[in-house]
Formats: sequence, structure tokens, C-alpha cells
Amino acid sequence: MKTMMLDDLLSQIDERKRVLGLTDTSAATEALRNKGGNRTQEKRELLRRAELRAREAGRKPIVSYY
Repeated sequence: MKTMMLDDLLSQIDERKRVLGLTDTSAATEALRNKGGNRTQEKRELLRRAELRAREAGRKPIVSYY
């Protein structure tokens, strides 16, 4: 197993994104997001409950399509 510092890993990730032309904008993230067309009913229910729990706790839920 290879030990790696988190800062080194994050630097490598940032460099790879730069090389690939990826950006961390909300529009780019949304374009890559799984729209959930093939999700099972169980997964849809799990996402629905997670969103409900986040809202009940006063937190912004993660965008998910179910």
C-alpha cells in the first residue's frame, strides 16, 4: 500500500481536472449529475427519505433525482 498526503492527492486531482478541461461550476456539476432514469424504486425511496431528513434538520438537501 502506498501512503499519500491529502494535499498531494488534491493537487494531482486539480492538475488532472485542468488537463481534462473540467471545471467545478454548478452548471458543469449539474451536466454530469446522474438524472436517475434507471434507478430502482428502493433507491428512489432512499433518496426521498434522505432529502426529507435533511429538510427536517434545517439543512440544504443534496440535489438528487428520484
